[in-house]
Amino acid sequence: MFKSFTFWKRRALKKLLSQPGKRLTIYTRNNPDSDSLASSLALKHIAEYYNMDADIYYTGVIQNKTLINVLGDDVIKVEAITQPRMETAFVDLMPAELTGEKITPSIVIGHTLGNIEGIRCAYRDIRTTETTSSILIEYLNKLGVAIDKRLATLLLFAIRDKTRTLITNFTLEDIEAYWHIHKYVDMELLVSLEHPSVRFETFSDLSRAIDNKIIKGAYLFTTVGFVKDPGTIPKVCKYMLDIEGVSTALVFAVDASRIHIYAESENMELNMKNILRKAFEDWGEVTGGPFHASTSIPLGVLGIVAEDEKSKPLLLKTITDSISSRYFYSLEAE
Repeated sequence: MFKSFTFWKRRALKKLLSQPGKRLTIYTRNNPDSDSLASSLALKHIAEYYNMDADIYYTGVIQNKTLINVLGDDVIKVEAITQPRMETAFVDLMPAELTGEKITPSIVIGHTLGNIEGIRCAYRDIRTTETTSSILIEYLNKLGVAIDKRLATLLLFAIRDKTRTLITNFTLEDIEAYWHIHKYVDMELLVSLEHPSVRFETFSDLSRAIDNKIIKGAYLFTTVGFVKDPGTIPKVCKYMLDIEGVSTALVFAVDASRIHIYAESENMELNMKNILRKAFEDWGEVTGGPFHASTSIPLGVLGIVAEDEKSKPLLLKTITDSISSRYFYSLEAE
């Protein structure tokens, strides 16, 4: 059990976290899911175990309201990721995912199937597990850091959430981590996390997504149109996959400055990250993995058109036609 966190990795991480008077800034991925948040909280606990204060920051929106309440003041929302003067850690976030200012983190921990050769940092642990939480569970175990019920429950929930309760997309490391952490869990809290209340905006966006859907065989394409908060589209996409006969779905939304695209598939033969790369890589950086991926495309000068209410329908149709044609063409090629 747990063979990847070697003596030398433990030594390197301890050295970074054992600096009196320094503070660790931890950044999650944009619109963080349960895995990104739980693993960030685990790193915060480890840093504090070595007497280094740590803060967790996120951008975008957290969909699970119960998760927000459980985390409380342990996570702080910011508008953008910036380079602080203190030590910085990226958890479940690759430097290549940042489209703006280039940040040089001290620590990068996460999981990916992409190219990681260009990452420069003092400490790096990037694996092909399905969850970053499984990596941090190994850290907690090997370093002898106490695991309280709240942290254990969040980590277990993250693994269950990402692997559909160990039914799909899991690795041996995920199973081992699950087995190690399950005995510390608060079952009542776990149930509340797995059955959260849904934001009203999600139902509103879902309604528009249903009206705008295009289905070709098992593939669905839709848009929720212009929104103030694009953070609902992963949830809307999951609802689209509940439609009979649909195994792959893409949902996009447009805000004041960008086009936000999220796609997910239950088809084991498809790689959604590759599909979005074929379709949109020349427009924006694609992040994610084989089963779900996303990208964000700047509106550019079209942002001026989006400010005119009369021009919005025509602009949305133009964007819809362009994205749908690229999406279905990439699916056929795959």
